[in-house]
Amino acid sequence: MSGTAYNGTAMRHPRRLLFLAFLSAGPTFRLSAQDPADRRVIEGLRDSLGAVTDSTALLRLEARAIDVAKHDRDNPLIHLRLGFVAYRLGELANSKKHYDDAAGEFEWATELRPDWPYPWYGLGLAELAQGEHSVLAIENLRQQLGKDYLSKAAAAFARAVQADPAFARATIDLATTALTQRIHARLQVVLEAVRLAAASPAGRVPDVQLARGRVEREVGEADSAIVGFQAYIDVGGDSAVGLYELARTYYWARRPADGWRAYFAGARAGASVGAFGMYHRDLGYVADTAELAAFDGLRAPADRAAWLERFWVRRDVVEAREPGERLAEHFRRWFYAWRNFRLVSRHRHYDITEVYRSDQQEFDDRGIIYLRHGEPDRRAFFTGTGTVGAGLEPNESWLYRRPEGNLIFHFVSREDVQDYKLVESVLDAMGWAARFQRTGSAPAAAALWESRADLDPVYTRMGLRSATDERERGHRAIRLGTSTDSYRQRFPVALDLIVNDFVMGRRATGPGGGQELHVVFAIPAAELAPQPGSTGVLYPLRFRILVADSGDNVVAQLDTMRVFSSREALRGAAYLTGRLTVPVPPGEYRYRVLVTTEDRDAGQIVGRDSLTVEQLDGRHFAASDVVVGRTGSGLLWVLPDDTVFLNPLDRFPEGSVAELYYEVYGLERGAAYHTEVRLQKLGGTSLLGVIRGLFGGRHPPVLLAFDAVADGPATRVHRGVDLRGVSRGDYVLTVRLTDPASGRALVRTRRFQVVAHP
Repeated sequence: MSGTAYNGTAMRHPRRLLFLAFLSAGPTFRLSAQDPADRRVIEGLRDSLGAVTDSTALLRLEARAIDVAKHDRDNPLIHLRLGFVAYRLGELANSKKHYDDAAGEFEWATELRPDWPYPWYGLGLAELAQGEHSVLAIENLRQQLGKDYLSKAAAAFARAVQADPAFARATIDLATTALTQRIHARLQVVLEAVRLAAASPAGRVPDVQLARGRVEREVGEADSAIVGFQAYIDVGGDSAVGLYELARTYYWARRPADGWRAYFAGARAGASVGAFGMYHRDLGYVADTAELAAFDGLRAPADRAAWLERFWVRRDVVEAREPGERLAEHFRRWFYAWRNFRLVSRHRHYDITEVYRSDQQEFDDRGIIYLRHGEPDRRAFFTGTGTVGAGLEPNESWLYRRPEGNLIFHFVSREDVQDYKLVESVLDAMGWAARFQRTGSAPAAAALWESRADLDPVYTRMGLRSATDERERGHRAIRLGTSTDSYRQRFPVALDLIVNDFVMGRRATGPGGGQELHVVFAIPAAELAPQPGSTGVLYPLRFRILVADSGDNVVAQLDTMRVFSSREALRGAAYLTGRLTVPVPPGEYRYRVLVTTEDRDAGQIVGRDSLTVEQLDGRHFAASDVVVGRTGSGLLWVLPDDTVFLNPLDRFPEGSVAELYYEVYGLERGAAYHTEVRLQKLGGTSLLGVIRGLFGGRHPPVLLAFDAVADGPATRVHRGVDLRGVSRGDYVLTVRLTDPASGRALVRTRRFQVVAHP
């Protein structure tokens, strides 16, 4: 490139002209790097360099500057220029050699003028750009000694801030670098730096306040962090980013109500790419692929906020938790993973035994499982001793107890003790050789299996299976564990709770009063611990019912504490029984019932995923659910003018009588309607198949068929069904109601068991 042609290019780009003037300045040109105006000149140099994409021209200019430096070796400005040129060459060529050259020039400038901020800042940039050593073992050693690139960069940025607290960019990069460090974070130095910068003119730069908030939170100063993030918003920072960081901090400070408000306020304000990225990344730790795609497909921030609220509340409903508990738990897990499972290296290496490949660079695979499923029920490790432990990689196994089948996750760290990866089998701690293990009989394999004996019977000597079976279990756990999330209600003792339900019209206000869901429960006495009372024993229990629609909006909720009394403790096959009610509007719902003892030592969640509630206001022909009760069951629904027999266990002794109760609505007094009651034994077919055939070609026998007249808008019906001659087994009872005037028919079904007489 000729000088004329280059000058022409420079004239078309004023920033490049500034670059040429600065670079060609002779030895007599002096700048005070402490002067803000002069620093703007240096920033102009950096901007002009950023616009240059011709590495050949840069190399020529570098050579000219080197010639100048030979005659004026003690001029810090020349080394500063050379450093920025070499740094830009490193960016263009992605070359560590150029970054190393830049670091050398900046370091020379720091020796000549240690009171200037820019040489230290440039040195920090160069150290940061050089990155990790390609050999992880060397990088680990460097980190232990504080000689890794992050530690060196943080130290250089800190010196730049010490030279000038108002140097905003250095403060921001210092905080970012220190927060990225995994071993030797210079947080106390950084804390002092960001506080000084925030109080200086640099505090008017939003990112300085953002950096301050993050550092304050990292060192445990929640209130100061909140002040920092609020200041970030006040001086013009991205409000969505600031609100998200406030939400995270509020949750960390155990202020969940404030956290909830800030989280969704940030989502509603989150129009920027940066804010969307924060919510997307955070959601990705919990959501499955379809959920994440659905969120990404939304464009309006208000739609994203509404979607996020449904996402988190849905998880609360499933576990009968208060709305907001799951989101609070998510942030608790995040902070725990941040402290315990962060990756030391950004570069992860996999071998064939590591079938799960995470695309994030923040946490190792323990962190991924922890974020999705929380604290495991039990952990196991094995380090080994002597020849048995020789060659074993660091390993962990986590157990999550599940009624549908336990999940056990195995983690192994190769080369880097800070990077645990999911593997299919605990035997993978032996390396590639584990693939050829058919059983756990080899000494090292047997020792590994024995170390997991407390996790699952499969690992006991009596329960040894083939390694293939164990590997298949591990593969299933990885597949489920990395695509689902959970926040189970955990109790030392399960109550073995039995629940059934029915919907009736509300009686408190008469016809037109709406509907009520009645939940009838039974708890085995063996699972309950009585407490002494004044006249006998007491059984205090907490109950929660959540009813939610298809959008996971909670439409009804009940939270209550009930104390049941008895003259003496319940024993043997006895049950504690009761009934709960909650008003519900018409619609399609699912509900969850949570029952716990007062000390939460025992508890359980049960529920139903498909509940249809019809409008029972007496204005149109409708019917309640059918209650199939039994005299002597121990539980009655006592009304002001009536008594309904209940049967929480849905079991009837042979030869007993089933007491039917239901209500018919919407017929005028004296209007006729027809009733048929049928009973069919289940066996060899599904309940759905039975119901479909009830009124088709396979009619079950008719037990009752009669015409009756209505009492008005609400007609209460009692009928006894004699079960003499009905053999033991599972049955479905069907009541069909027909309005002759309209021809409309209603069908209600109920399942129960006939059992041997006690």
